[in-house]
Amino acid sequence: MPTRQINGAEIHFSENGAGVPLVLVHGFPLDQRVWRNQLGDLANTCRVIAPDLRGFGKSPPSGPFTIESLADDLHELLHELSALPCILGGLSMGGYVSLAFAKKYLPELRGLILTDTRAAADTPQGREGRNAMIELARTRGSAAVAEQMLPKSIADPAFAPLARQIMEACPAQTVQFALAAMRDRSDYTDFLPMISTPTLIIVGESDAITTPSMAETMRDAIPGATLAIIPGAGHLSPLERPAEVSAAIRRFVMG
Repeated sequence: MPTRQINGAEIHFSENGAGVPLVLVHGFPLDQRVWRNQLGDLANTCRVIAPDLRGFGKSPPSGPFTIESLADDLHELLHELSALPCILGGLSMGGYVSLAFAKKYLPELRGLILTDTRAAADTPQGREGRNAMIELARTRGSAAVAEQMLPKSIADPAFAPLARQIMEACPAQTVQFALAAMRDRSDYTDFLPMISTPTLIIVGESDAITTPSMAETMRDAIPGATLAIIPGAGHLSPLERPAEVSAAIRRFVMG
């Protein structure tokens, strides 16, 4: 797996195909494996790049980060790979990173794909939940976090073992850093009407975390955005219904 030194961190990524760069960013507490099917499915359509954000997957931990600093890492990586302008897609936390990227680097986007994510910041109750999960990760580790997250994340139980494996592999320290980053992230609701790049929103029909109604609200706020609702999928739609997600992305990329 290729790597680059980016802003003091070693960033691993996978790449497949040629043409327009399509960059797919994983969620929390996950890694690029959630996009493993898209890396194959879409390689005949575009140049697919799936990074492990710092501290996740094969990218080793390198200290605390914010959603905005992850976006800066991503921008620097894509600059190194001569992959700008790109179509940028993010799942869940990766969607937060994609929105932060769009706000800072919008002219370098050919398109934006927001998958099972939202624009609003955490509510006070949501922030309390993040703090409780930080304490859970600190005291009981990543497996306890996975145990708590899985029932809300997966609609199809067949994919629970793989999701659990990926979640449990995430270092507990990275889990804590990511929870703090998400807790303290900016609210991008007011930015949505300013997104001028073509935008696709994807959501699992049974997503209990970032619901289809949240996705519809984003679609209505972003000029010209389109929405794909994935039947039978929960919060991890690229993992649970990969063919349907790949088909929606392919239609978007090919215009």
